[in-house]
Amino acid sequence: MIRFKQKPTYRAVALAALALLGGSGCENSLQEKVYSQVATDDFYKTLDQAQLGLNGVYNYLWNDNYRDGQWVTLGDVTAFTLIGGGSANGSGDRSGIQNEWNTYSWTPDAVELVTAWDYFYQVINRANTLIDKMEVAEFQGKDKVLGEAKFLRAFFYFNLVRMFGGVPLHVKATTDLSEVDKPRSSEEEVYAQIVSDLNASVTLLSPLNKADITAGRATTISATALLSKVYLQQRKWKEAATEAKKVLDAGVFSLFEDYENINNPDFQNGKEHIFSIQHGGNGNNTSQMYQTRMIYLFGPPAQTVNGVNVQFHVLKDLVIFQARKSFFAESPDTYRKWQSVRQKMPYYYKNGTKELVRDTVTMYAPFLTKFHRIDFATGYLKEGVNYPLIRYADMLLTYAEATNETDGPTPQAFEALNQVRRRARAVGTASEQPATVYPDLKGLSKEEFRNAVLKERAQEFVGEGHYRWDLIRHNRLIATAQANGVTAAAEKHNLFPIPTQQISRNSQIKQNPGY
Repeated sequence: MIRFKQKPTYRAVALAALALLGGSGCENSLQEKVYSQVATDDFYKTLDQAQLGLNGVYNYLWNDNYRDGQWVTLGDVTAFTLIGGGSANGSGDRSGIQNEWNTYSWTPDAVELVTAWDYFYQVINRANTLIDKMEVAEFQGKDKVLGEAKFLRAFFYFNLVRMFGGVPLHVKATTDLSEVDKPRSSEEEVYAQIVSDLNASVTLLSPLNKADITAGRATTISATALLSKVYLQQRKWKEAATEAKKVLDAGVFSLFEDYENINNPDFQNGKEHIFSIQHGGNGNNTSQMYQTRMIYLFGPPAQTVNGVNVQFHVLKDLVIFQARKSFFAESPDTYRKWQSVRQKMPYYYKNGTKELVRDTVTMYAPFLTKFHRIDFATGYLKEGVNYPLIRYADMLLTYAEATNETDGPTPQAFEALNQVRRRARAVGTASEQPATVYPDLKGLSKEEFRNAVLKERAQEFVGEGHYRWDLIRHNRLIATAQANGVTAAAEKHNLFPIPTQQISRNSQIKQNPGY
């Protein structure tokens, strides 16, 4: 059974940091000595120590938000490509359950919002400490650590500002209680800090170290790619196109010919993966370990098909997502669709056994399958399935979208979009489909091209938590919700509410309008 625990707030994190720093306010009240911690003033004196601190920031990527599917709930379920989501408590298939994310009835007490706020500020606080130390450090290699830390801080503030709008801006490690409670900065101020961090990161991480790509670390190209996404979300189309073009022209990344390889652990940190959350797994295929949770949440559940109890791996299911049936029906039957969401499976195990049957069965609903990787030799799901945050396909579609908004559908914009479409039908592989299945586009108006890019994003990145922000960028989220029967959808739903506990603990934070 999966259970969520109460997470500490930024105030709690700050108090812990003050204790670690030896803050005078706690000096008399804490009588016991702590031998397992080293004061930060005595740490970060060598590259090895700095790298250890940086690893602690990276580790926060794989938290409840991504590992438990909460980011997919926020980014896909609220955008009507998937259904289900929400809390993963309990066992069995919960993917068809209507919840606050399907119905736009979420509240400021939602676990997913509380978790996101707490986790993102925890990692920002870690990054701030590291950044402060690296800015005064004197050892060789500190610039690279600084560049990666600034990239990660920018990434988490980008998540926060898209979710909540303007948020309190903490860019220094907490050393005094007076620094804990801050009012919300404006969206523009938060975005300015993100851009500043990413521009610095691009410089600090230059020249590109290709070994960092293989290791799944931030690079100057991933910083440039994230910068293009940040500009795109702000509707700064020219800047977004410029930064995306830098990534395309770098000649370092390209599309996998086979869409299946994107989420295949045998190809992790490959030529399309600009930046991913690393999920190495622990080598224990026989139980649903804490760090392997995603692969059980994102896949088809055990079910009865034609009177036979079947399952698609040999362990107990914990499933929280289906593909929304209307989205599934409207998506062309491309090779990409088969590798992303499907209603048929070409094999099954008889329930409770390891007896593999190579026969196609039709499931009762379409399910998200892109992260479902089976080891047929054992019947267990493969570990080591990374979660992609920025892919080369994203840069192609960012360039196409931004170029269209400034110059209309240029030949270059069409080619960027059509590269993604050609890969969708597996051009150049043994699974290649004829052009009639999913033809190249041409002769579209600016509005038609915009619609085509948004549809492409929905299909290309389903289950990766992008589509909500795509719809918001073009003022389409509320209309999409209403078209899907959510009559309660209103302008306020473009932002999520600030968690109640944050407002109760910091009187300077004001709630988003309408909540």
